[in-house]
Amino acid sequence: MGAEATGIHTIPGHPEPLTPEQAGRMAQKQIKKHHVAMILLHWFNAAVWGMEVVTGMALITSEYFRVAPWWFIDMVERFFGGRANLLQFHIAVGLTWITVFLIYGVFGARTYLSKEVLDKEVALDRDDFWWMIIRTLRLLGLSKKPLPPQGSYNAGQKMFALVVYAMVPVIMVSGLIMTFHWFSTTVVGWAVVAHFVAVGVVVSGLMVHVYMAAVFPEEKPAFFSMFTGNVNELFAYHHHFKWWREYKMDEAAWKRKIAQKGAGAPDDDGASNKERD
Repeated sequence: MGAEATGIHTIPGHPEPLTPEQAGRMAQKQIKKHHVAMILLHWFNAAVWGMEVVTGMALITSEYFRVAPWWFIDMVERFFGGRANLLQFHIAVGLTWITVFLIYGVFGARTYLSKEVLDKEVALDRDDFWWMIIRTLRLLGLSKKPLPPQGSYNAGQKMFALVVYAMVPVIMVSGLIMTFHWFSTTVVGWAVVAHFVAVGVVVSGLMVHVYMAAVFPEEKPAFFSMFTGNVNELFAYHHHFKWWREYKMDEAAWKRKIAQKGAGAPDDDGASNKERD
């Protein structure tokens, strides 16, 4: 079966230019990128971080760590009816976040943590390192080389994911130490510092992530995929070529299997469809 019949690209490196007709057809076809569970977890995480960042900034009044103006702190405290209520809300949301992630980690270890997180979100390869180098040079106007082909997540998204997954345990453990006053006063004090720094690192990455996803024109399809779960095939072809190629290979294999079964080819137990009839 040839490349035209299967839709598999014949050159394994970079995507070739498309004709207007090909591009039009691919732009109309949607392919699945995210499972429902991943979408729900993504927006749960976004909601939690929104609430925790706002309430956390209002809770920081020390001159060494304060990042919000006094009018903002006063406004948030008034909204929650006092500083005690504000602190209780921050702790309750944080504990809920930890509980959900623990459940996700226990019950989704094989399905999502292994296949989605380890294999797709954080696994860096040679193309990813070259992508980061060339992308940086292109942003500085020092290169016009094409970006290396990427999987279902590009190298920038993978680096952000790595930073988040590295900081999340620090945030969780330090938050629990602060909440329940585990260990000595010195340990609690260092937990405050670790919590502040880890959150600051993630928030810095989040600002870039939100800009790239919601504002940067090239990434708009990726942003909407976190609502629908799908991206159009043209976007996948240009921005996630390695993932697109795998998708087309799986699609071609599935079509061959269906065609063989329809022609009466033997099933796994050696009996053909016609023999079964």
